[in-house]
Amino acid sequence: MNSPFPYDRLSSPKEFFGRDIELKKLTQIVKYSNNLLIHSKRRMGKSSLIKNFFATNDEQLLSIYVDIFDITSKEDFALSLLKALSSTQKMDIKSAINNLTSLFKRVRVEPTIDPKTLEVSIKPIVVTLTFEQMMDDFFTAVDKLSKISKVVIAIDEFQQIASIVDVKLDAYLRKYIQNRGEVSYIFLGSKRHTLTSLFQYKAPLFELATHFELTPLKVEDIYNYAKQYIDISKDIVKYIHELSNGETNLIQNILHLLYIYKISNINKDSVDDILKEIIASKDASFRILFDTLNNNQKIALKVIGKYKKGFFALDVLNELNIKKQTLQSAINTLFKKEIVDKNGDEYFIPGRAFEIWVENL
Repeated sequence: MNSPFPYDRLSSPKEFFGRDIELKKLTQIVKYSNNLLIHSKRRMGKSSLIKNFFATNDEQLLSIYVDIFDITSKEDFALSLLKALSSTQKMDIKSAINNLTSLFKRVRVEPTIDPKTLEVSIKPIVVTLTFEQMMDDFFTAVDKLSKISKVVIAIDEFQQIASIVDVKLDAYLRKYIQNRGEVSYIFLGSKRHTLTSLFQYKAPLFELATHFELTPLKVEDIYNYAKQYIDISKDIVKYIHELSNGETNLIQNILHLLYIYKISNINKDSVDDILKEIIASKDASFRILFDTLNNNQKIALKVIGKYKKGFFALDVLNELNIKKQTLQSAINTLFKKEIVDKNGDEYFIPGRAFEIWVENL
């Protein structure tokens, strides 16, 4: 039995709500085979958005979803694309293999069985192929498919391509994205600075995608959905929204616990208790991360949690007993480690639960 408030898995179409504007935007982009860059803070529901868009347009589109969060090489990237394409074949295994064989020039495919689920799927075999050959096979296959159906390729955590140093993947992709047929690319990511830098002026992907920021769900939409399952007022939903800074994941986590605990007469105190429980459940993992930092980085993290901006003022530096240059260096290290992020002149800690934990140190 699933809770109607998923926070540790992607939402199903039945559980998905409040993104009508975003779905219309995606529909418009795909209709004309344009490209879209979707960025936001972490845990705002980007993956659920694209998955539900694909689910509702399953008959009209060939949807290829690729998550490249864990790639460490250009070969990983190419193989991820091939695996994602192979998984789109909605037919019996024999027909799927024959179809993929006709699409690929060099890549071989074979059936494989998941030892846990015993599900049969198709695995691309690429051991003898170079990165260039794998990429050529993928985009050749996409070109063939686009002559039959409109194709949408969604690449999640797209900023990870910046971590590959032996080839400029953005420049490599540019030629394929420019010379596409009935194909749309949807780029998604949460490390906003790195992600948007890939599309900035003079970057290879400049002006190849429309930028779109995924903003928090509206209180009204959350309330209209939540009241179907729990006895909650709009004011309390607004309070949860404010505590969570609009972060979808934390909002859903709070609502999930209110639901499974069957709390009646939900008020601010009961919400506060639930939030404390969530933060406490994450304490061990947060401490492990905190302990990896040196003393100056710990000071920098605390000061960002407390002040957000203006912490280079002389009175703040004197309070912390730290030099401006030392603090700036520590903040830069946290930024590179993606432990903190920046929006204009204001720093913040991605992940509202971790931010609250730091604020309470």
